[in-house]
Amino acid sequence: MSTQAETRRSPSLTAPLSGFKRLFVDWTMVGGSTAVCHALGAATSLLLRMLLSPAQMGVFSAVKMFLSYGNYANLGISKGAVREFNVATGGGDTRAARRGLRLAFTVNTISSAIYGCLLCGLGVWMAYEGGDWANAWAVGLIVVGVMAVIGRYVSFHVTILRADQRFAVTSTLSILEATLTLGFCGLATWLWGLPGLFFGTLAVMLCSMWFVRRHAAATLGWAFDGGEIRRLIAIGGPILLAGAGSSLFRSLDKLMILAYMDDCEFQLGCYSTALLVTGQLYGLANMLATVTGPRYGQTYGNSGSRREAARLAAQCSELQAAAMVLPAAISLLIGPPILGWLLPDYGSGLSSLTWLVPGFLALMLALPCGQYMIAVGRQRRALAAVLLGTLIGAAGNHIALSAGWGLSGVAAATAVGYASYFAFSAGMSFLVDLSATGRARYVLMHAIALTPTMATAMLLRATTSLPVAICGVLLAWSATLLIGWHYGGWRTRK
Repeated sequence: MSTQAETRRSPSLTAPLSGFKRLFVDWTMVGGSTAVCHALGAATSLLLRMLLSPAQMGVFSAVKMFLSYGNYANLGISKGAVREFNVATGGGDTRAARRGLRLAFTVNTISSAIYGCLLCGLGVWMAYEGGDWANAWAVGLIVVGVMAVIGRYVSFHVTILRADQRFAVTSTLSILEATLTLGFCGLATWLWGLPGLFFGTLAVMLCSMWFVRRHAAATLGWAFDGGEIRRLIAIGGPILLAGAGSSLFRSLDKLMILAYMDDCEFQLGCYSTALLVTGQLYGLANMLATVTGPRYGQTYGNSGSRREAARLAAQCSELQAAAMVLPAAISLLIGPPILGWLLPDYGSGLSSLTWLVPGFLALMLALPCGQYMIAVGRQRRALAAVLLGTLIGAAGNHIALSAGWGLSGVAAATAVGYASYFAFSAGMSFLVDLSATGRARYVLMHAIALTPTMATAMLLRATTSLPVAICGVLLAWSATLLIGWHYGGWRTRK
């Protein structure tokens, strides 16, 4: 669609192809299941920290990072295949795109097997190398090597299910995984300690594999086409690099604690308690963004207009900001006192929440920006935003750790990096393709959605009692919703 045609369009709000009503239903479904999962996840995290020492939790947190990196061993073909599937769904013809999914499955399986073997080899080397925690690292890396193959299979199926907007299935899987994690991992950790936790996590992943096989959205078999594989890798490679950079970006503070601090396992274990809160927030935001992400590609595939997709993404970002600011503000109020009472041995990491909660709120708002850039074929911009944010975060963490500012300094530097990343992402996505009026609306509505609630939480947490602070935050958030409803056009979204 030409730019001239775009300018003749009504400035009214852009709706996703399935309508805002279906979007809100999916958000409610995913949000409800995520809330249940977060409650179960919080119980699991507290239980594990009661059963394990801070150093053991530090080892487990570090080993999990290696598992997450397994998602990036496929050269980006799965990202490219799913992106093509989203756009093809909007255009109405998915035959070629489904063949691309089978090609991606082949490359996924081979690459994850290679990565898993490397992790197992690293685990064997750690066992021979020796050290205080050598056995724990060795067992963890070997188990994670097996999980890398299974996890890539599960995550690829889940990605296809989300692209097909089968959120009821993915929500059920999330609740199943959270329930089994609490049961299997809690019991195994109680009986066998840290090794039990590793093998309990593997058992949960095997159950997830069984579930996705029963509810698969596409038949994935072996296929090979060198030319098409190269084309999909060319599309998905920048997406992969942006995802890998984002994963590294979110792990940067933990990696630098391990590299810079004495008794790093203990320090990371304490810091992980603050990340317990922000991780729950980010997980909820990511699930909401997951619901909207496929719709950007469908809108772009249907209209051929970046501006139409930008309008939709900006509007969804407004709603996500309004939805996420309340749990962020409440967690800032209740997180430190509750966790300090439940986990006194981890108390030195709780002061980090003052910086991490606002920082993670900025990171959450960058999610729709990145998804939009991928949907309209601007993957390289998404990668550039991640790299710039990572450089700022790394420099800040280096300064904080070298100056001896401790975990609070790490959190402050990380928050600055996240805020920078959001600014870069917004500037490279919505603000380029929206009209001047659309850009002004984006900035204004986000300011209205975020500032009153977060400012109230920051002010009242240091000056009044917890119940009064919570009431003040609820009043500020309610006022934000009324403004958006009456003056922001939210009530017109059907």
